[in-house]
Amino acid sequence: PAPPARRPTGLTALDARENDFALMGAQIEALKKGNAVYKPIYNHDSGFKDLPELLQPNKVMVFEGLHPIYDEKARSQLDLGIYIDIVNDVKFAWKVQRDVQERGWTEQQVRDDINKRLPDFSKYVDPQKANADVILRYEPSDQGLPYLKVKLIQKKGGAFPMITLKKDLTLKGSKPGATLKMYDDDWFGSSVTVVEMDGEIDMDNMEAQLKMIEENMEGLNAKSKGELTEAMLKLKSSPGSQNGTGLLQTVIAMKVREIYEKLSAWR
Repeated sequence: PAPPARRPTGLTALDARENDFALMGAQIEALKKGNAVYKPIYNHDSGFKDLPELLQPNKVMVFEGLHPIYDEKARSQLDLGIYIDIVNDVKFAWKVQRDVQERGWTEQQVRDDINKRLPDFSKYVDPQKANADVILRYEPSDQGLPYLKVKLIQKKGGAFPMITLKKDLTLKGSKPGATLKMYDDDWFGSSVTVVEMDGEIDMDNMEAQLKMIEENMEGLNAKSKGELTEAMLKLKSSPGSQNGTGLLQTVIAMKVREIYEKLSAWR
C-alpha cells in the first residue's frame, strides 16, 4: 500500500499543528537512552510520507529544523538549544541573492513569498529563540548591507559555556573594517552577555587579525594556542569567513565540543 499522505489541512509547514511533537519528544528521549527509533520522513515533493528511516543512537546527535525547541517535552531532552536568528532585512537580501539569480524570480516575488509565510513564522518559529541557550543573530552592519553585524547572545548561567572579551577591538585595513564588542542585555526576560562583531576582517591580513581576536577572548577553552585562528584559516575560502558568521560559528563549534566532553565525563 502507498504511504499515507499529509491531510489537506491548508496549513503551512511552519504551523506547529502540522507536527507530531509527542512522537518527536518520545523519540529524542529513546535515542538518549540508547534505543533506535523509526523516524517519519515527509516528502515535500510528493506530499506523502516516505517509508520511515531507522535512526540509531550516537554519541552526538543533532536535531535541526523549524521547530526543534518549540515543544517543552522535546526541548527538555536537549543538552543545548541553538537558534539562528536572521532579521528580515538580512533574510530578504539573502533570499533575493539566491532566488533572483538561481530561480529567475523578481524582487517583488521574493518579498511576497517571505510575507506569505511571515505570520506563521512569527507565531510558531520565531518565539523559540526565547528558549534557546545560545542565539546567533544576524543584523545589517552599522555601515549597511551587504555587510553584517553578527551577535553571539549567551544566556547567563545557561547550558552554553560563556566566552567574553577582555576589551573592545577595532580592526582596520580593507573596507569596511571590523569592530568587536561585548555588553550585557536582556533577552526575553533572561540576562545575557552579547559578543558582537560588526563588519569584516582584512582578508589580506587574516591570520594576524584572527590572532588578535583570539588573544582577546576568555573562556574559549581551546585545545591549543591559536586553535581558533588555525580553524578559521582552513576555512578561508568559505562564505562568511571574513565576518562574524565564520568566527562565531567556529566559537560555537568549540563550545559544543566542550559541552560534549563534560557530559561524556559525567556520564
